[in-house]
Amino acid sequence: MKKTIIVCAFIAAWSGASHAKPAGAGPRLVCEGVLETGSGMAGSILGDCAFQADSEPERLVQSVCEQGSTCRAEAIGRPGRRGVVSKVLAVRQLAMPKSNKASYLEDVAGRLDGILAPATAGCDNPQDTSADRVSVLLDGLGGSAIQIHGRYCAITSGSGDPVRDSGFQALLRGNCAAVGAPDAELRTGRAGEKSEIVVAVQPNAPVKIDGEALVRCPIRQRYVAKWWIDGNHTFRGRYPQ
Repeated sequence: MKKTIIVCAFIAAWSGASHAKPAGAGPRLVCEGVLETGSGMAGSILGDCAFQADSEPERLVQSVCEQGSTCRAEAIGRPGRRGVVSKVLAVRQLAMPKSNKASYLEDVAGRLDGILAPATAGCDNPQDTSADRVSVLLDGLGGSAIQIHGRYCAITSGSGDPVRDSGFQALLRGNCAAVGAPDAELRTGRAGEKSEIVVAVQPNAPVKIDGEALVRCPIRQRYVAKWWIDGNHTFRGRYPQ
């Protein structure tokens, strides 16, 4: 999935590309490959480029690209230090990490997909709408997604405990915005904010999403979010009665 961030200076830098390069400026670099992030002071590697640990260029790349994802960055190198990045001009994520296999989200989906409501409110308040509930569809045909009340999140990866009957905790990652933001824009990172959602499922207990206790609800047309039905192969785009 593509994610893109462009630094403000990028436009100015490229618009002046025909002019002479300032004295002491480093070379232009194109960094493309799998992002590898080391521990401690090891820094990060992307293609033929190196990012010093805890530097602004490394933080910028990591804000867009997940560890193990395929990314492309355009940057300026440090003079006299081959491949070491001093400034990032633009960066985008081209593909999800291979380690974040869809199978984990599918496993979580088997225990989590559905419509939930705050445990304090219950499911059948007649005045409630889909914004008063939480809609989860991690194995939808259009991609994994969660609507948490008024916030819609396109989920791009997940990791955590093995999914077991005895309970588990999972961390879901994606881009979130107010309900109504285009799903495709969120999945490419052109809209929304990068977010992490903590899910906890325990037997004989409410589901917890970001700490909120939720109970499962029947799927009824009057409070199911339309995107949930449209993306659910079970109903083929039709609301249940």
